[in-house]
Amino acid sequence: MNPIYAEHLNNNHFPGMDAGAVAPILWRDERPDAALELVSRALQGGEPGTARLRLMRLTEDAQAHVVRQLPAEDVGRLARGLSNYALARICERLPQSGVREILEAIPPFKRQGVEMILAHRCNR
Repeated sequence: MNPIYAEHLNNNHFPGMDAGAVAPILWRDERPDAALELVSRALQGGEPGTARLRLMRLTEDAQAHVVRQLPAEDVGRLARGLSNYALARICERLPQSGVREILEAIPPFKRQGVEMILAHRCNR
């Protein structure tokens, strides 16, 4: 999951080409099950910041899948550190029952912000 950048290579790898002209190669495992394992392990290890970072690196559909699979208490810890907008985008991809669980797990002031964003986006 660590990115490998072509700029760390020397010209011997690409004869006749400047290593700076080669586009970076980014490796990211976007399988939702692999992401679920990483996010869950980080939360259980007491590193919610790492869990949020792993979650936010995923596509929005994979984010929703991971959040849907996590236990409610883990979702609450994870959601408290996300921005209201990011949380609303994830909630848009969840069933209504999952959205309710997330909103109940976060503080009231954050809940109001997420609900306001969801209502606004629904009316567009």
